[in-house]
Amino acid sequence: MAGWISSAQQKRDNSGQRDICAADGRPGTEEDPPMKANDGFRVHLSDTTDPNSPTSASSRGG
Repeated sequence: MAGWISSAQQKRDNSGQRDICAADGRPGTEEDPPMKANDGFRVHLSDTTDPNSPTSASSRGG
């Protein structure tokens, strides 16, 4: 995953949302942790690897 955090994600982090998925607003879990996506936001691992995830890049047309 990307090594940088977007400025919008930095604002989310500073407001206490570091462990909250930027795509769906749910907290990360041990089974589905938040990961840094290529756009600099934190999303669930499944959002980046599961094509059936409602918030995956492929479901957004990516």
